[in-house]
Amino acid sequence: MRARRTWIVGYDITSPKRLRRVAKHLEKSASRLQFSLFVGCWSEAEFERVWTGLARLINRRHDDVRAWPVPEAAVVTTIGTALPEGIVLGEARSQGLGRILAGEAGVRSGGDSTGRRRGG
Repeated sequence: MRARRTWIVGYDITSPKRLRRVAKHLEKSASRLQFSLFVGCWSEAEFERVWTGLARLINRRHDDVRAWPVPEAAVVTTIGTALPEGIVLGEARSQGLGRILAGEAGVRSGGDSTGRRRGG
């Protein structure tokens, strides 16, 4: 069995046509976190195929695509809506900013804005 790694992939694409193509390409094997931010869990070979496909779709002079590997023991700070169903990144807890924003509506340490515990 090949080791799999979780990656965050983000992009800034200047052409609406290329933007749609890049999004469709990533939607095949990753989950959308935000409009131009995806998370995927791939083997090294799978990541290479995704990355090569992206390289074919973009204009390297005008577009920007970046990928960040997520450490296995990552601590993720969140505010707002939950991650897509089935996606767990690190401990996925509200911390840090929860202390800064203490007292503001919708910010609770240890869960999302509903108070539900996330991650694991």
